[in-house]
Amino acid sequence: MRVQILTLNNVQIFGDMAVSALPNSYRSRLSDMLNNSRKFIVLTDVEIHQQEQPLTQMSSLCINKPAIAFLCEAEMSSISSHTWETDFVSAGVA
Repeated sequence: MRVQILTLNNVQIFGDMAVSALPNSYRSRLSDMLNNSRKFIVLTDVEIHQQEQPLTQMSSLCINKPAIAFLCEAEMSSISSHTWETDFVSAGVA
């Protein structure tokens, strides 16, 4: 599953996250991955952007869950434009 992440320091990350196709697997939903006991999420085929400018691409990345402000499944239009509406996210971060 392709996901997009906004970190607490406004770095945008796009990457592939492995989820299980088995319906009752602990890795079958995005929320399961966020709520399990592991402290990191592993992404592959990663693109990192800051202020809509590409920073780097890498084959894999482990991201610390507490550094995530927002995470959702990526839509193809979001990936191609690399833009975010972050006002509502930053308002909720203390």
